[in-house]
Amino acid sequence: MSVRQPVSRMSVEEHDRKSLALKQLETALRLYFEREDYASVITLAGAADEVFGKLLTSMGRSSSLEEIAKTEAAIHEWLFQTPASTKEFAKRANLARNNLKHWDAGNSPTVRLDLEEEAHDMLSRAIDNYWSLEELVTPAMERFQRESMSA
Repeated sequence: MSVRQPVSRMSVEEHDRKSLALKQLETALRLYFEREDYASVITLAGAADEVFGKLLTSMGRSSSLEEIAKTEAAIHEWLFQTPASTKEFAKRANLARNNLKHWDAGNSPTVRLDLEEEAHDMLSRAIDNYWSLEELVTPAMERFQRESMSA
């Protein structure tokens, strides 16, 4: 019988959530520019979007997701003269991210998504939230915005 060696423990440190979210967003942007792994872009940018959004909410401000859902619900109500739930629009906006993060045994083992478009949308939301928090963009965010506006 072999004796198992103790696992060496790395040092546990405190990390600023906003800084970690910024790193996730910057990594997502790099992958997006390399035109690789859009699924990872969605999950990384989605994580950053959520952290930045919750920081905004904690400050009494609206996140990009909240604004999108509110606008879509208002347009729906105007078009169809029926009440619309912002939760349904938020659920749709997060559909790709959630399909990549979660899977239940009863669900299909496949998902149908336009990964590149969903990655672009999630990056846009995360960058909007970062801008709302900091009123500045990094060089990668600036490149993304410029390329998006010229397309």
